[in-house]
Amino acid sequence: MSQPPEKRMGVSDARQNMTEVIAEVRLLGAPVVLTRRDKPQAVLISVGAYDEAKTLRRALEMLKDEDASLYERLLAAATVEGRTVESRRRSDDEDAF
Repeated sequence: MSQPPEKRMGVSDARQNMTEVIAEVRLLGAPVVLTRRDKPQAVLISVGAYDEAKTLRRALEMLKDEDASLYERLLAAATVEGRTVESRRRSDDEDAF
């Protein structure tokens, strides 16, 4: 499923226009990267995208338990804006990743 391109917005602008920003994320599914001094600080995503990401995270954790070498190869190949995604342990209570 392809996602709309992300939008970048300063934290102050997002705060002033939060209702519109949330509506755009919810209705269009376009993620909004919140920045401070042009550096990414957080990302607003739709509930559907968040649920999908949690499901993928659980699937990766199951893969890690079943086939550690394949998991490590996939993790090494995964990049976000040119940075390798790093694995870290989280407690079962944490929903974020």
